[in-house]
Amino acid sequence: MRKILPGSILSYTQYGYLKVAKNIKTKCPKCSKTGEFALKANFYQVRKTGLFGEGICSECKKPSEFVIMLKDQPNQQVKEADIYIYDPTASEGRLEHFEQNKNMPIDLVRSYTSALNVSQSQDNSATAVMSKRVLESVLKNFMGERTKDQSLAQQFEQLPEHVDLTKPIYSLSQLVHPDRPFNAMLDLEREIDDETAVLLMELLEGLIEYLFILPEKIESVQDQIEKKLNERVKRF
Repeated sequence: MRKILPGSILSYTQYGYLKVAKNIKTKCPKCSKTGEFALKANFYQVRKTGLFGEGICSECKKPSEFVIMLKDQPNQQVKEADIYIYDPTASEGRLEHFEQNKNMPIDLVRSYTSALNVSQSQDNSATAVMSKRVLESVLKNFMGERTKDQSLAQQFEQLPEHVDLTKPIYSLSQLVHPDRPFNAMLDLEREIDDETAVLLMELLEGLIEYLFILPEKIESVQDQIEKKLNERVKRF
């Protein structure tokens, strides 16, 4: 699944207290071109947390599936609903990015690849097993073998002692120092070429993702998992 960013939503429709995307411009999973999708929601497939929809790509005329996340609005304020498009290539692109990262441990790439393969084959039990192996591989990379007898919870509690999570921000503070050429470029005292402009946008995207997107994504997914498990416990 790939999240549709607000800038890709051309128009909205109203669904209760939620603004739901009606027309979207995004990369098509079928033809890889940027096309427009007029979303048709299937209100007969409404779930407690999601609404399913379909849109036809303006470029290749093939349909794609969308999921609209429904949220409780206790204050009854109108908010935009998050929307995702089913895009198998999104995970493949992420895997390619992992493989090209020279700092990514080989065992972590292998365990993530296995988890990705079994999830795409819809083997849920195997996905759970391989996901645990990915978590163990992440922790092992930073903490070594000395904590292998500890639970995952204990290892995650100790993780901040083994990795400097503030290092990227400190490095950026050095880059924008008043005496550095980068700061002169930002103040238009130094010329910027096309390649540097592209790198500058990559830096901004990475910073925003690091400070805003990733923390919120981890918290949101964690809340959804806990909610799902609690609902299952109540049923039994």
